[in-house]
Amino acid sequence: MSLNWPNTLSLSTLDKLRIESAVNQTLRDRLLKDPAGVLAEHGIAVPAGIKVNTVADTADTHTLTLPPFVGTDLSNKSLGSATAAASTWECTTCTPTSPICAGSLASLTCVGNK
Repeated sequence: MSLNWPNTLSLSTLDKLRIESAVNQTLRDRLLKDPAGVLAEHGIAVPAGIKVNTVADTADTHTLTLPPFVGTDLSNKSLGSATAAASTWECTTCTPTSPICAGSLASLTCVGNK
């Protein structure tokens, strides 16, 4: 059975890997040891110079990931230069109804363009 939810996107490959890692210990161990390698095996290319850190949450410890700090100047010029080298490859939180994707620096440019 396929769920059809309006105004949402299907799960990305990264989302699927995260979900599977909750029930597949072998995959979980591999993601912790070699995240870039596992991502590449699943068609997710990690850009050169980018380091991927994998942290396993536990039942009583959860990780909150923050985007890179870009300063307080939210002008289009400032955001444009800050996002020139940024990518959205890791972002999986966007939907057509999301005004901002907190997982991607590049998406901050949409703030000034509305």
